[in-house]
Amino acid sequence: MKLQLKQVLLLTAVLLAGCSSKEPLVLPPVQNSVDPDEVWSKSIGSGVQHYASQLTPLIVKDTVYAASREGLVAAFDLSSGKRKWLFDLRKPAGSSFWQGISDVWSGDNARISGGISFGYDKLFFGTENGEVVALSTDGELVWRQMVKGEVLARPAVGEGLVVVATGAGTLIALHPDSGEQRWEFENEQPALTLRGVSEPVIEAGGVIYGSGSGHLGVLIADRGYQAWEEPIAVPSGSTDLSRLVDVDAKPLVQGGTVYSIAYNGSLIAQELRTGRQIWKRDYASFRNMALADGILYVVDSEGRIYALDTASGTERWSQFGLNKHYLTGPTVYKNYLVIGDNKGNLHWVNRENGDFVARQSMDSSGFYTEAVSNGAYVLVQSRNGELVLLQTP
Repeated sequence: MKLQLKQVLLLTAVLLAGCSSKEPLVLPPVQNSVDPDEVWSKSIGSGVQHYASQLTPLIVKDTVYAASREGLVAAFDLSSGKRKWLFDLRKPAGSSFWQGISDVWSGDNARISGGISFGYDKLFFGTENGEVVALSTDGELVWRQMVKGEVLARPAVGEGLVVVATGAGTLIALHPDSGEQRWEFENEQPALTLRGVSEPVIEAGGVIYGSGSGHLGVLIADRGYQAWEEPIAVPSGSTDLSRLVDVDAKPLVQGGTVYSIAYNGSLIAQELRTGRQIWKRDYASFRNMALADGILYVVDSEGRIYALDTASGTERWSQFGLNKHYLTGPTVYKNYLVIGDNKGNLHWVNRENGDFVARQSMDSSGFYTEAVSNGAYVLVQSRNGELVLLQTP
């Protein structure tokens, strides 16, 4: 409990450090040259409220899936927003209607935190209570499995596995059909870390993970044996905050190269097979990155936005107009980057030159996670659970 409290306090310090300024923060002027259309808006429970969370909606074919921290999971029709089904994790199979009502009134909370992922015709997510859950795509419970530790990031799905990363630094592989544990890998964690973990990635027979100790590694998916692990950042400085080196951003893989970034660390490109460093640049972040058309897009720990060439790490452009603002990670949508902030603004950036092309003032509860896109639409979820589907001509 003391460690969890310290993690929360450290995260608060990080947020304050990233947003603090002697002068009031002012949004840069933007002349909207793009007018995104709202296709529909819906809500999913109470969202994540003020809690630190990586809970992210998902678009699969013609369906949007979303969840709230309290335990609701819902499916919506992509084109109309009509709800297809609603699942409540607080109502275990076989419980009575009145028991379910009692649970809701008593403030019972399932604390969904890691999700949503899709694979093998199922939805997967995890909770702060240490539970991994699988649902069918029509909203029926398939299995629930307890694991050792909070599941704070989306499960990775592939190679016949569902792999979750816990707040304790453990990677656990489960069978997608039954939830039976296949293997477990314990990764050493420092005493103090940010409140969050890197989403694992399954690629080319390996499970790629970032650690709270500033390392990136790969496990052999079949058995959970370590193939390699290399440092992305080394703790330095005299304060707890300056010594945080978490690799909390999801690693990105393209063409046999893996890209990762650390808080108080560096942005590094490595060979996926061996871990050999290809290039290294001085950028630091805990936000997820985006990659498209040979360009890597980064929002750093201070709210500055960059575009870099994936082959060389050469910076193409930078945008400091939102420096010190608390932003989400970037999402690629058509010719734009879509980035939210904690005040509920959605910023649209030209991918070619970094110029702002539009800003939308939306839900005042703010955005806490990056938008998702299927190419045709972009979907955002606010802290209070509002889902908005947008589209540009």
